[in-house]
Amino acid sequence: MTIPGVTGDASEAELLERADEEAEQLLEELKEKVQVSDEDIGPLRKRLTVTVPEDIIAKHLEQNFKELRADAVVPGFRKGRAPLPLVQKRFGSDVRESLKTMILGQSYYAAVDKLELETLGDPLLCIETDAGEKLMEVDEALTHISLPASGDFSYQCEVEIKPDFELPNLKGIQVKVPKFEITDEMIDETIERQCKVRGRLEPVADGPARKGDVIIADVKLTVDGQEIVSEQNVELGARPAVIQGVLLDDLGDKLDGARIDQAVTVDCQIPDDYERTELRGKAGQVEITVREIKRLVPITPEQLAEESGAESVDELRDFLRDEMAEERERLVRRAKREQVVDYLLENTELELPEKLSARQVERAVVRRIIDLRQMGMPDGEIQARIDDLRSSAREQVARELKLQFIMEKVAEELGVEVTDEEINSEIAYMARLYNRRFDRMRDMLYAQGMLSELVDTIREGKCIERLVADAQIEEVEKDSDQQTSDSEE
Repeated sequence: MTIPGVTGDASEAELLERADEEAEQLLEELKEKVQVSDEDIGPLRKRLTVTVPEDIIAKHLEQNFKELRADAVVPGFRKGRAPLPLVQKRFGSDVRESLKTMILGQSYYAAVDKLELETLGDPLLCIETDAGEKLMEVDEALTHISLPASGDFSYQCEVEIKPDFELPNLKGIQVKVPKFEITDEMIDETIERQCKVRGRLEPVADGPARKGDVIIADVKLTVDGQEIVSEQNVELGARPAVIQGVLLDDLGDKLDGARIDQAVTVDCQIPDDYERTELRGKAGQVEITVREIKRLVPITPEQLAEESGAESVDELRDFLRDEMAEERERLVRRAKREQVVDYLLENTELELPEKLSARQVERAVVRRIIDLRQMGMPDGEIQARIDDLRSSAREQVARELKLQFIMEKVAEELGVEVTDEEINSEIAYMARLYNRRFDRMRDMLYAQGMLSELVDTIREGKCIERLVADAQIEEVEKDSDQQTSDSEE
């Protein structure tokens, strides 16, 4: 334990080792003595009530103070000779703060172990605020929690749990390999996509907003006439979206035709997993005051040709045709992958909640962003597709989420792992697609919390390659419409 103002002979490594040993000891004690009850609050969601007995808190406080006394230097006393009550008075708040973090974390793990739950991600703590109960991430919740002066320590949290299901047979999957032909339509789509990737957002000074524009706006959410949250200079798309944790599926229609400084009001319903529990299920309104309108202006095919080193658009088309011919094998692999994915989805019985939580939707969203970046999709188009996914029919999001659960279990069964070299190779590939430096692409993925999802995506790709290797392959003809659809994916 490191306490401000305390010096000692122990090295940092020794202090960390001591802390790890105490955490392990605390976890084992809590597995026996922690009290926990659970309440179903929806499919794959539970509310836990966790209670840490007073005697465990007292024991570890005493243990911490004894260790601290041996290291503490208190004016007027030789090292290790200060009276224990004085050490407790001088360092009591710091010791309790440090122990609080350990007790909260280890009691949660012990509670989950006792209930034999397989959870998804970290819990959300239920914290009473002046505005009512609110769900908070652990780091934020710690600033609102204190160990009691006496008595047991209790708290509540909400968790999401993994579904229980069986995988279908993974060997001998029927896969039909299409014969791909590079069409003019596929080349046109590639040129259009690359023109958007290299385009830029330009302010729209006059005229109204259109669907798909980027809007900078002040946003305010109200329920029963009371302001719940407000934020200035929010960037959003003029399309269905989730704002302040609330779905606005008609946002594109509402903003279509809006002008700068105009306020647009959108009716909404607070979701049943909203962070403030007393607002769940209520009707509300989101007021959006437009401050700026931006519109994507792609570069022209002629500009793209010049930037690509081609003398004309026709020569650019020839270059792209050659590149796509070289990518034929990639298209074949993608078709195989899609068939394996379809097989897994169709042959795995896995029930998902009727109403997916915001966290569940976000897991599907982040995975989809990685997929789109691996295809070199323009940032603006990625955002449009993600807004569509967040606000789309349940079936689309549920499919993405179901696939994540399935592939996680496939990876466990096949024992597939990902190396640092594979991660760096994929980041380098995406950097080339977006004409960015490797380190900037890596930093962007890290800042957006996508590196762990990238690892999962690579792992899933390796799993699918293993399944394809064990599949029964048949070569078939494929019509041009299907080819065009695949190229969009």
